[in-house]
Amino acid sequence: MGAQPTIGDGDSGPSRTQIRGSPRNGLRKCRTEENVRYMLKKWLISLGYVSAIIVMIMYKDEVLHWLEAGSVDLVLVFGIAVLLAMVPVLPYGVVAGVIGAKYGPVVGGALNVFSSTFAAALLFLSLRLIFQEQGKKFLAKYKRIDQFTQLMEQHAFVAVLTARLIPFIPALAVNVYTALSRMSFGTFFAATLIGKIPVMFVFAIIGDQLVSDWRQVAWTALGYALFLFLVWMLYRSYQKRAANKSKAA
Repeated sequence: MGAQPTIGDGDSGPSRTQIRGSPRNGLRKCRTEENVRYMLKKWLISLGYVSAIIVMIMYKDEVLHWLEAGSVDLVLVFGIAVLLAMVPVLPYGVVAGVIGAKYGPVVGGALNVFSSTFAAALLFLSLRLIFQEQGKKFLAKYKRIDQFTQLMEQHAFVAVLTARLIPFIPALAVNVYTALSRMSFGTFFAATLIGKIPVMFVFAIIGDQLVSDWRQVAWTALGYALFLFLVWMLYRSYQKRAANKSKAA
């Protein structure tokens, strides 16, 4: 009679190494599945974002004409305004001005503030939850972030608020930096919402004036310029006080 097969012979059963390694293999399998789901989610969001960019580029004139047309649902206008704020195919000031011309300075201004803030919030969450590596690469190429970094270290809320009031740092850079930092979403949202109020209402007022009394536009622009100068002076004063405190410490 031939020899009886044992557990270790040939392919008759799993070896000790295989038995001991099975939990590790299971853990690796779970991690692989998580990575696949993460990459799939990332690619789907990226595909949706790229599709939105293509649509906005192809139909941006039609969208602006549609906004200028007769009765349009506010919810649809809000959605399109958010999309246009996220996809930089044209300056958002143009969109905000058209909305102001259509709905007036009060309703148009409020719509501009909430749509642009909502778009910034979506970008913040996307960068923090999904696109961190891309955000880090973007900041590595951006050389003018040092001034914003110093202000963030002193007071994060004031940093974002100032960046929204005085656009010395591009909005995208602010979104990326804050999303990769330890700043809470609530602080970012509040600072962004408050900081966007002046400029978005100015865009709405100018848009309304262009179709009602364009001669008032210069006065509105001058008033906003004086406001920016005042904010800049306050910002410089805050920087000096913070620098003196750091030296004293």
